[in-house]
Amino acid sequence: MTRTWKYLTVAGVVTLAFLAILFLRYQLRPGSRFDSWPRVTLWAWETPSDLRDLDPQRYAVAYLEDFIFIGDHVEVVPRRQPLAVAQGMKLMAVVRIEVAPGANLNDPELLRDITSVIVAAAGKRKAGALQIDFDARQSQREFYRKLLTEIRSRLPKEMPLSMTALASWCAYDDWIGTLPVDEAVPMYFRMGPEHRVTDEPGWTYPVRESLCVGRAGVSTDEAWPKLSKDTRVYVFHPRPWSEVARNNVERYLK
Repeated sequence: MTRTWKYLTVAGVVTLAFLAILFLRYQLRPGSRFDSWPRVTLWAWETPSDLRDLDPQRYAVAYLEDFIFIGDHVEVVPRRQPLAVAQGMKLMAVVRIEVAPGANLNDPELLRDITSVIVAAAGKRKAGALQIDFDARQSQREFYRKLLTEIRSRLPKEMPLSMTALASWCAYDDWIGTLPVDEAVPMYFRMGPEHRVTDEPGWTYPVRESLCVGRAGVSTDEAWPKLSKDTRVYVFHPRPWSEVARNNVERYLK
């Protein structure tokens, strides 16, 4: 080996090592954008929500910001109810999507317009994360995949992107594993005929999808599944959050 070739080889190894470090630094593992977030997030849906007495060290708030209905045309309904939170509270903007039967989802302009609405939703209250709530039918999944890909490309690199998920998507309907999101939150309430209604807490559900592991969406008016101490929990309350409802959440999590 000549001296020149030797130096070139060493330089190549150093360069490759440097590039590998950069890759690992900027390619975040799934869910890692949530590492600094509290374990418990309260969903603040379309109800008046005064959550100023919540401890920002223990809770985050995910609030419905926009409702998007796709039919013959796109209708965007912004949040109309007041939201008050403590200073320093981590906020997640939630966008709910519903699609009318027969709506055309193949229009590239539609995809761009909806992406713009959703990305803008995260900036209205300077939210630190974004969550998409869309119970996509099988025929709508390709549109949803393209939508999430576009959204991820337009969000700041450090901003977490979350999605809600039907429990079946996390168990046996294997299609979300390659979506560009940090987490998928299985909805363990209003599950319908796929899971029998039970009043006994601590029930279990088979989760296989890694994006769903360690996540749970629950409601204060239904029995909770078994949760580990490191499960990131999203809690829904069908009425405006009250002190009693928040105390019940504390009790459930003990």
